[in-house]
Amino acid sequence: MMPAIGYAIREQNRPILTDPAINAAEITFERADEPLRVDRYIRDDEFDLVSVHALKLSVASPDAPNQHYLEALRAIAQENNAESISDHMGFTRDGEGGVEMGHFAPPPYTEAALEATCRNIDHIQTYFGDVRFYLENIAYLFQFDGTMSESEFLQRVLRKSGCGWLLDVTNVYANSLNFGYNAYDFISEVMPASDAVQIHLAGGYWDDKAEMYIDSHSHPIPDEVYKLYRHALVEAGGKINATFIERDQEFPDEDGWRSEVRQVRKITEGVCRPAVALR
Repeated sequence: MMPAIGYAIREQNRPILTDPAINAAEITFERADEPLRVDRYIRDDEFDLVSVHALKLSVASPDAPNQHYLEALRAIAQENNAESISDHMGFTRDGEGGVEMGHFAPPPYTEAALEATCRNIDHIQTYFGDVRFYLENIAYLFQFDGTMSESEFLQRVLRKSGCGWLLDVTNVYANSLNFGYNAYDFISEVMPASDAVQIHLAGGYWDDKAEMYIDSHSHPIPDEVYKLYRHALVEAGGKINATFIERDQEFPDEDGWRSEVRQVRKITEGVCRPAVALR
């Protein structure tokens, strides 16, 4: 299957969303949830696949997601004919019923955290019904002590919950550099655990002061991430249904937007449609 390809929607890239290379769109919920907005967030644009990306479900928290947040997410998805909703494998709330911390923290890779995460995903999936939920692997700057690896934890969550995997290739790349594991092996190990996969691609940079690689939506996609993306396409065997590029600060000019998405499409077609790519 050839994945649909597009951008996370920003006001700065709206003028190029009609480019023939773009047939997918991701709505970041926190940008779309404006009380006075009455039109569809994707407006009159038509895409083969629309997804809504959330930031505050806090899937790995001990307590269930906020009901009002779930209701608003479902409303945005229905309003824009989205077929999927996603959020991160981490927590954003400081304890049960606590306030938002303002960042994602990875769960401890333990049996207790596994049970809580799967319980919350089951609640989310039951609430969203036919709108498929995807769980995104996150980049992190520290790890809690645990009883299993991130790869094992994610595989078990995906298999037990039955949710889709939002594979953030850049986050895998960042964690592999910062914590010393093989990014290609990680993708190969986790890929069989879900029957449906979506992709995030973004940039990053090496922070000399922190001595860590930092994922960033302000930078272009590096060659190593493109190589990992190609590896993911091969390993997936056709079950990737969408690829989204994430850019926020320091937006490229119009030619930059178009060039980036066409590069992603070229790589994707080279794997998924080799006959087309060779013409």
